[in-house]
Amino acid sequence: MYHALLLLVQKLSYEVEEQIFSEVSLAIQKPESYFEMFKDRLDERGIDSPIDELAWISLVDSLLDHGLAFEIDWKESGLYICDVVDELLDRKNMACVSWEDFEDGEFDELPTSLCLNKISGKLKEQAISLASLDIESDCYVLITVPSSDTDEMKALAKEAGYSIQDSF
Repeated sequence: MYHALLLLVQKLSYEVEEQIFSEVSLAIQKPESYFEMFKDRLDERGIDSPIDELAWISLVDSLLDHGLAFEIDWKESGLYICDVVDELLDRKNMACVSWEDFEDGEFDELPTSLCLNKISGKLKEQAISLASLDIESDCYVLITVPSSDTDEMKALAKEAGYSIQDSF
């Protein structure tokens, strides 16, 4: 279980693998110490003691802190999500995408899940996948990854007992 999670750290952590690996390892090996060190961060999630999912939450929060993931509400507008995706792509030096097709105004009126599917389709043209780390919340923790890595990352997450989704 933890082996798969640590392999996922390698896949997702881009240029900050050591820092993210350190946080996730601490959450695995010494959950009490991790909890004390990141109490404020966990309090924002309503976590007031170490939980079984602490290692997964530590991965998510570390990716967020390093700009490798972005958490959005379930009811965000389309063009805002495009801006978020631009930031994620830029952070990993991935190809830029033109959102010109989405600027007609109707895109912003779509439900978030439909916007995410349209954005995901656009990214696939560039061999990039938009995915979400499932934290069993009413939000999306978005990541961008090479499409060639998506199936492996989903399998590693599943083996670790968690979920990465690339359809919304």
